[in-house]
Amino acid sequence: MTRVAVLLAIALLLAWPVRARLVRARWTALAPRAAIVLWQAIGLAFGVAVLGACFELACSPSDGVGLWARITDLVGALVANRPAHALTPGQLFGLTAGLLIATPLFTAVAPRAVRFVRARDHHRMLVDLVGDEWVGTTNVLVLEHPQAIAYSLAGMHSRVVVSSGAIEALSDDEILAVLAHERAHLHARHDLVLLPFRSLSSVLPASEVLAAVNRHVRGLIEMAADDCARRECEPGALARALCRLATTGVPSVALGASSDNMAVRVERVLSPRPSAKLVALGSGLSAIGVVALPLVAILLTLGGR
Repeated sequence: MTRVAVLLAIALLLAWPVRARLVRARWTALAPRAAIVLWQAIGLAFGVAVLGACFELACSPSDGVGLWARITDLVGALVANRPAHALTPGQLFGLTAGLLIATPLFTAVAPRAVRFVRARDHHRMLVDLVGDEWVGTTNVLVLEHPQAIAYSLAGMHSRVVVSSGAIEALSDDEILAVLAHERAHLHARHDLVLLPFRSLSSVLPASEVLAAVNRHVRGLIEMAADDCARRECEPGALARALCRLATTGVPSVALGASSDNMAVRVERVLSPRPSAKLVALGSGLSAIGVVALPLVAILLTLGGR
């Protein structure tokens, strides 16, 4: 029971104070890529801690039967219609809770992720049908639309989509900045980074916590793309392009330069950038430590049997 309490304490620590502090933290704007890695580590460690606590409870040492042996015993009893070894109330609760938590990962999150990928591929097919390839560029399509819109569609056949309104509204250097921003999304596969957060948020749409985390990670992704574009073009051009695109949205299956925290992004693009190497190093070490916490607890559990 001590190990169960330790794993549950780790999960509670990650879900409440660590999450709340990280959402409000200002250092994440200095090193958005490192902050994204830390968010991924927190999500992974939280899942491992919760599932580990449930299955550790299911394997409480009353009869010395391990988790895998217990599961195969139950499955064999269901298939062969034979009696299974008796479970204590605590073991039954732990096994049931673990299965109830793990099952949505395959029955809810995974199907939503598949539907999102299919919707994105369908949107890309429509764009290929109605758009025109921009001469002199690679994988850039132009759509006839009066509004200034620019976004990227990731996947095996990635595309950058720019509206005719954006071409008319933006100068040449601003267009180059927008293209650099969108290509940064595609190169870093930010769609895969955001996919688990987006899928979990759609499973529990009433959860303000998941919605806030999803918005925060999406903002970090946009900042990371801004940093890549800032290294390739003039910061003023990127800031002007962001301002011109601020009032337009992008399809839900795409990633675009416009977002809710545009004022913060424009300010950080135009401001002198202090060195963030120490911040990134600290975030990376924190991510390693966060993932190691539940794993060490589980390994100690296995070693103690």
